[in-house]
Amino acid sequence: MPRNGPNLVLFYLVLPWLLLVVILLNKSFLYNLFRRFTLAEAIKKNHALEHGTIYFLRRRFGKARIGGSAEADGFRICGDLTREHLVNAFNELLKELKKGHSELIISMQCGTNIATAQGLGVILLAVTTVILLTSGADRIISLLALIANVLLYFLLRARLGNWVQNKFFMSLDFSTAGIQSIYRVPKKIWWERNPVFFVKTLIS
Repeated sequence: MPRNGPNLVLFYLVLPWLLLVVILLNKSFLYNLFRRFTLAEAIKKNHALEHGTIYFLRRRFGKARIGGSAEADGFRICGDLTREHLVNAFNELLKELKKGHSELIISMQCGTNIATAQGLGVILLAVTTVILLTSGADRIISLLALIANVLLYFLLRARLGNWVQNKFFMSLDFSTAGIQSIYRVPKKIWWERNPVFFVKTLIS
C-alpha cells in the first residue's frame, strides 16, 4: 500500500477507473462467460460438429477462408465449398469421433479462444498493476513482474482457451449425429463470405 498521504489518495482515485477499464476491455470475454449459462445444449453439440467439420475441410483445402457458427438446429459454413465437400468432411469427423479423437473439435481460431486470451492478458496486467501499486515495488521488481506477465500469457493463453472452449462451449454428449439437409443461405454475419451453407443436423 502507498505509504504517504498523496500517493494513498492517488491510489484510491485511480483504482476504480483501472477496474472499469479492465471490465470494458474484457467485455467480450465476460460476455462469452455469461453465454455459458444460457447456451443451449443443442448449440454446444452443433458447435462441436461445426468445428470438426471445418477441421477436415481445412485439412483438405489448406488454410482456406472457411468459417462457421453454430445454431440450435445445425450450423453455418462459409467458403468456396460444395455440398459434397461438407458431407464428406462431416462423415470423416463422425468416423474419427467414434475412434475417440475428440480433440479434433478444438479450434485455436474460435472466438472463445480469442476472447479468453484477451481476458487473460488484461486480467494479468490489472492484477500485477494493483499489486505493484499497493506494494510500492521499485523499477527492477516492476520490470520482472511485467516479464513474468508476458511469459505467463504466452504459456497459458492456448491451454486456457482450449479448456474454456471444450468445457463450456462444446458437447459431444450424443450417440449419433447426421445431416438432415444442406442448403444455401444469405450472409448474416459480417465476416461471412459467399457461398454460405446451412447444415441442418439430426442429433440423438
